[in-house]
Amino acid sequence: MSQTILIETNEDLKKIFSLNLNTFVGTDVILRQSADDCVALLRILPQIALIITKAQVAGDTTALKIHHFLKNESLSIPMIVLGNCPEISSEVLCLQEPVSWETLIKQAAQHLGVTVQDAINKIKPDYLPVGVHYFYDIQKTPCDVYIRIKKGPNEYQFVKRINSKDVFDKDVIQKYEDQGLKEFYIPKDYIQYFTTFVTSNLIERLEREDLTLEERILTTANGHEIVRESIQTMGFEDSTVQLADASITSMVKSIKNSPQISELLKFLFSNKVAYAYQHCHMLALMSHYVLSKQSWYKADHLEILSFVSFFSDVTLKSNLQMQISSMRELAESNLNDAERTAVMNHAKDAVDLVSQHPDVDDYIKTVLIQSHGKLNGIGFEEDPSEELHPLSKVFIISDTFVKILLNPAKPSTKKDILPILYARFTQPSYQKIIKALEQKFE
Repeated sequence: MSQTILIETNEDLKKIFSLNLNTFVGTDVILRQSADDCVALLRILPQIALIITKAQVAGDTTALKIHHFLKNESLSIPMIVLGNCPEISSEVLCLQEPVSWETLIKQAAQHLGVTVQDAINKIKPDYLPVGVHYFYDIQKTPCDVYIRIKKGPNEYQFVKRINSKDVFDKDVIQKYEDQGLKEFYIPKDYIQYFTTFVTSNLIERLEREDLTLEERILTTANGHEIVRESIQTMGFEDSTVQLADASITSMVKSIKNSPQISELLKFLFSNKVAYAYQHCHMLALMSHYVLSKQSWYKADHLEILSFVSFFSDVTLKSNLQMQISSMRELAESNLNDAERTAVMNHAKDAVDLVSQHPDVDDYIKTVLIQSHGKLNGIGFEEDPSEELHPLSKVFIISDTFVKILLNPAKPSTKKDILPILYARFTQPSYQKIIKALEQKFE
């Protein structure tokens, strides 16, 4: 299904336009408030099919800003402007306000290459897929849950497997996963309710003090995965911010309370945790270890680097993308052009994304944009300069160390990894940071 960005300030029109675009044109509507919000989303979702925006929002030249961004990035995404915008009226469709929903639907359908009648006649899906991992940390659901069974080439049957009143545990979900099931299905009218329910339960669990180390890591890993999926689909919603904050706090707690680094590393290497969270947690752990050996270390530095670790790869979609740490590795990878571009820009894109978080300051943005040695957040610096922020330097060394450690084709012991780091990072301050890794992990 296509995705359409809608920027409309009138709440009633927003609801009417969204409902009818979804119903009659068959497009998912993503609501945004401003040009900056729209641009931030486009950086991570360039496959958006259509943009519908007010000409101006709160005096800001919204449509013009978005149009300039599309031109500069060579993105051929069609726009429909609600209101007058003479500067770009020769290039995009501008509809004089007030715009009826019938007129908007007709124009949107033409831009998306569908006929309204086809969309009306098309059977809308009654169930929407939800990843199995959404069920890891809940024991009941607010609605019935189904699996999809294929009956023919284009025919499916949905069979109820979990009732809304059922109580279950992770072993039940694991049995489905062992049988190859990757997704359950939720009735479409309950999907938002279900997502909110899962998020609230995860936050409540993450805030508990009685979790074992294993329970905390597995729950935090699940929270990390759900945050990544939510951001890549919908951007930063309030519930996503809350879950991200709870997950980061939980990760920091596990690092501070872990009796031995070696034991924590051992568990993180287990196949119970996905690569994205392995990298995230180990990166925060190694950053903390290196920081603890620095004379200038302050208590809030761990929180800062844990936040950066949590979001540093949030715009990347594959393990292969996340494993890259140099321009040579990027050039030699099997990624396509779009995937390479995402890797090249992911530090800059992550900064654009986390800027929507209400607690993010310039301190965090600086460390994040410099996280691969470049001041502008684009690409990788082989031998970063001394002008970077000290926390950025700690992050870069820790990130390179962890990526080597997690790569089965590369050295797997600290003794063999340290010479690689010393050879690559030649500046004095980086050499000093690497030396901290020589000390025994306790």
